[in-house]
Formats: sequence, structure tokens, C-alpha cells
Amino acid sequence: MFTKQSLLGRIVSQVLIVVCVVAILVPLALIVRVSIDGEGWRNYVAVFTTTPFVRFLANSVVVTGATVAIVLILAISAAYAAAALRPRGMTVVVTLILAGLSMPAIALVVPVFSLVQSLGLFDTYWAVIVPLTALSVPFGVLVGSNYIRSIPIEVFEAATLDGAGSFRTFTSIVLPICRPILSVIAIFTFLAAWNEYLLPLLFLQDVDLKVVTQVPVYFQSQRLADTPKIFAANVLISLPIVAFYLALQSTFRKGLASGAVK
Repeated sequence: MFTKQSLLGRIVSQVLIVVCVVAILVPLALIVRVSIDGEGWRNYVAVFTTTPFVRFLANSVVVTGATVAIVLILAISAAYAAAALRPRGMTVVVTLILAGLSMPAIALVVPVFSLVQSLGLFDTYWAVIVPLTALSVPFGVLVGSNYIRSIPIEVFEAATLDGAGSFRTFTSIVLPICRPILSVIAIFTFLAAWNEYLLPLLFLQDVDLKVVTQVPVYFQSQRLADTPKIFAANVLISLPIVAFYLALQSTFRKGLASGAVK
């Protein structure tokens, strides 16, 4: 893209890129700097020693891992049915699924709370996993179906000629091809589930089930907030997100470049 630009266009593009990078890095640098104010790096030690950080971290791993796994299975299966199989009535089903993208999560809190209580899921991991899955599946179906539609029809025709059924085509051909878009779905679902604060606050009252986003609460009260330790906790909370992205970055970029967010 840059090779076709004029010299002025390249300069402007590079300046804009530098401005965007600085706008992202400066707040991150300020967060790290504030996190070592006062007691320095001992703020990070305090996060581990004065809060059940490890336990909450394990709970977040369980909730987020289960949510990502379920969303990937449901989203790519529904996307394959919508884009390739196209059974009768699938258009209506997909429309209803995608309607979930227009629903603000806060508007669903009261009905979801009633549903969780009626199903006896209160104070269990499922009380958070199920709503998070329901909120994340529509996005996965949208980008997954768009990606599958971009697969040449000849691929499906060749599979049919070789005697592969719908399920075999899905598992042996579609899933390997869809690894980039699966990475996109996984990362966005991971972000939503890992950073969720409201649902665990409402549905997980047992201290042994609370998640890592609730750790900063230990350093604030009605009259006092230990800002450096809160920021230190936030830095530690964000590290798994960075690690997860780095693990999937190559296929994630391919998914975006292939029109995942058209």
C-alpha cells in the first residue's frame, strides 16, 4: 500500500502511525509508573500477599477458558450451517442470533439474574459462563459466516465428489481453513470474558469463586483508595491478555486481513 503512495503521502501516513502508537503507549507507561509509586515494586508483592490473587486468577482461567471453548464450538458450527449448509429457516435463526449484537449487556442483567436464580446456577461458574457465552456467540457467528462464505465453492464441491459428508467436510476441511478466524473469535471472546466485572460481581458471592477483576476492590474503601496498588493489580490482570494475544497473533492477523471484520 505504501509503495503506491507519493512521498508526501508516505510521510503523512508514517506521522499518523507514530501518533497512534504514542497515544497507545503513553497511557500504558503512565499506568506502570503510577503502579510503582510509594512502595515501588513492593506494590506488586502486596497484590499477591494481601489478596487472594492466585485463587481469583485460577477462577478467571476457568470461566474464561470455558467461555472461549463453548463460544468457538457454537459460533463456528452455526456459521458453517448458515454459510454452507443453509437449511430451511436458517436465515431466521441467524437473524435472531445476530440481533444479540444490538442488545446492550446492561439491559439483560435483570432477566439474566432471574434466570440464573430459577436454574439454581447462582454462586457457580456457570452463572457467569452462560451469559458471557450468549453475549459472545453473535459476534462469532457474524465473522465466522463471513469467513466461510469467502471459501471457494470448488472446495466444497471437491469434498462432495470425494464422498465427504457435511460433518466430515466441516471437521477435515472447514475447521483447518478457519483457524485464522477462530483466533479472531477466541481473542475477542477472551477479552470480553477476562475483563468482565459486573456479572461475577452479581452472581458470584462466594469468595472462593470470585474472579481476578475484583482484586482491585481490596485496595479501596469509602474513604481511601490505594491507587498505586490498584494500578499494580491492573497491570498483573492485563498480563494474561498480552500473553494470549502473543500466542495467537500470527493467525489473528491473517483472520483480520482476510476480512474478518467486514
